[in-house]
Amino acid sequence: MNIKWKFFVLLCILLLSAGCVPSKSVEENAIVQISGYDRGGDGGRIKGTVSIPQYGKSEKKTAASELYLTVDANSIKDVEKEIQKQSSKPISIGKLAVTLYSMELAEEGISDVIDVLSRDARLSRNMYLGVVDGQTQDLIENGYTQDETTSKHLQGLIENNIHHNFPSTSLHEFLYAYYAIGMDPYLPILAQKESFVEISGIGFFKKGKLVTTLSDAKVFTFKMMKENFTRGMQDLPFQEGTIMLDNIGSTVDYKLTGTNENPGLEINVKLKSEVNEMVGVEEKPSPQLAEEMEDAFVDYFKTNADEMIELFKKEGIDPLGLGHFAKTRTRHFDEKRWEDLYPDMDIQFDVDVEITEYGIFS
Repeated sequence: MNIKWKFFVLLCILLLSAGCVPSKSVEENAIVQISGYDRGGDGGRIKGTVSIPQYGKSEKKTAASELYLTVDANSIKDVEKEIQKQSSKPISIGKLAVTLYSMELAEEGISDVIDVLSRDARLSRNMYLGVVDGQTQDLIENGYTQDETTSKHLQGLIENNIHHNFPSTSLHEFLYAYYAIGMDPYLPILAQKESFVEISGIGFFKKGKLVTTLSDAKVFTFKMMKENFTRGMQDLPFQEGTIMLDNIGSTVDYKLTGTNENPGLEINVKLKSEVNEMVGVEEKPSPQLAEEMEDAFVDYFKTNADEMIELFKKEGIDPLGLGHFAKTRTRHFDEKRWEDLYPDMDIQFDVDVEITEYGIFS
């Protein structure tokens, strides 16, 4: 038997074998797309809540009806097992898109959760994580729209804000920052309002514990210090009114300064922008007015950036990844020594704001 014939026979066997593999449709599985974790009623226990889209035989597969299941378990690992006891169909978590943690749980520490997430090969590394200001069960079960499931709604909410003011925070990025030397992770904070959910800020972690937060008003400055990006908006009181800055291109550059014995660091940002809305500003558009607005935004961003840097030093966290940056550019980098020097390190922030278009008044 020649090689070509052997290959043909093997291919036929594989195709026949594949046809014998049992497959299950969407209707035959309980596909979990969002999960939430709260502190349980008894000490040390975890309360887990999941949402499962319901696709009846006569329903369209775009239907937004959902089944909510909530269990108390001894650990994160036990939640799936307890959920399975309440389901008439096999539980599937391969499509899990959003995982949420209550702020109470995050402040106590989610290291055990992180360990489970990092080891479970079924989970997508593109999944989003978030902290809920309140109970995750209440947020998941609220049912915000009739057109899409809660998971699709929250997934879209996070993705939309990542394209604007908020930095990206997928499972992959969280795990990278969690395990990396000289870097700490962060997650968006979701707050439930009467009929909707909003991202109200960012929560910063140290060794798996939520230690401090930033409000959404300051997130633009943090993202500007963290990564290059376009889009995003920042408003600022100006004269007797308000101006709204639209980012059309922001770049950030880190630079080590000082000596090996006394290192420092510079954060330099260049921001090209447009002012597309000015409310209550009586002065007519002119190059001089543009310079005044640029100076006002420079002062605003520098004040916010300096306050953030001092906050990060105080909490002993490095969400900007300055230590990670230094490690990649320092021979024989000493992590312990960097951590000892970090609280008193000279970290300078400078921003250059260029307004390219302006002039819309109301």
